[in-house]
Amino acid sequence: MHPKVKASLDRLLAMTDGSLGDYKDAITDELCALTGSPLSYIAALDLNEQTLTMVGWSKGAMASCQATDRPIVYPLEETGLWGDAVRERKAVITNDYQNLNKPTKKGYPKGHVHVSRHMNLPVFEDGYAVLVVGVGNKASDYTQEDARLLEELMVEVWKFFKEVLWQATW
Repeated sequence: MHPKVKASLDRLLAMTDGSLGDYKDAITDELCALTGSPLSYIAALDLNEQTLTMVGWSKGAMASCQATDRPIVYPLEETGLWGDAVRERKAVITNDYQNLNKPTKKGYPKGHVHVSRHMNLPVFEDGYAVLVVGVGNKASDYTQEDARLLEELMVEVWKFFKEVLWQATW
């Protein structure tokens, strides 16, 4: 296990009596810290991989977002780039959001946090995508190494915090 991933996981496992919100905040904080990103989110998928339910956003994302209509549940077919990780079944890196020309780019609603860079990836269990995690607006480009570290952490997080993450959705 990469030392940065181990350190993140150790901090999460050291939590012994946090609330559901505390665990979600700690996980999104670790996503940010691991990748050097100010923004992160976690979404859970239903068993048919058709619906994404937001589980948590980083404090930076919540503080920067002024969108008044924040749905919590999203049909996958209606999502833009952030749903591509499920559709493509791999990490998706967008290092120049403004100039990206991709059919699934839908933009974002008025008041949404400005996105310059974005990376997200699916987390799998038994071949099914169970989570989508994403980070945004790192000062430099996201790399495949960032994706590998994020995936390594979230595979372990899923093992230990599966009930916490799914409890937040149902």
